[in-house]
Amino acid sequence: MSKKLNAELKEQVIDALRYHGTMQYASKVCDVSVRTLNEEMRRSEIFKRRVLEARAEGKTNIADRAIELIKSYAYGENTEKTDRNRLTAAIALANAYEPGFRGTTQVQGRIEHDIKVITAVPRPKYKVEIENKPQKMLDKGEDKGYNSVEEVIEGEVIEGE
Repeated sequence: MSKKLNAELKEQVIDALRYHGTMQYASKVCDVSVRTLNEEMRRSEIFKRRVLEARAEGKTNIADRAIELIKSYAYGENTEKTDRNRLTAAIALANAYEPGFRGTTQVQGRIEHDIKVITAVPRPKYKVEIENKPQKMLDKGEDKGYNSVEEVIEGEVIEGE
């Protein structure tokens, strides 16, 4: 059976949750298991309510810190070299914990049709088989310097069936 939390330990748990937002971190800081915290929440409705409020506040604080980091990079306030891993993590946290951070995506319209391909880039010629594996070889001079698909594929829209 797990130990019962005293009032001082409960306050430490609530404070840790307010800052970090996770039961895992709160249990680590207060040197009790997550299971002990969950059992205490089942025993005490008041503690449960306070934990849930502290977790919500902690997640808001995480999002605020993430947005501050993003803003410091965006406005050039960060003088050190951009740490892309840290920036990506901050964006992920802001997306996770800040409602509406990414905004909403709307699909304005959709076009569906079939395309019959008339011309396309030639496939490589398979010249020699070595150990039963074909080797890809292009004839010299075939590279026409295409820059985009539009330059390579010519097609026409065909009506749906």
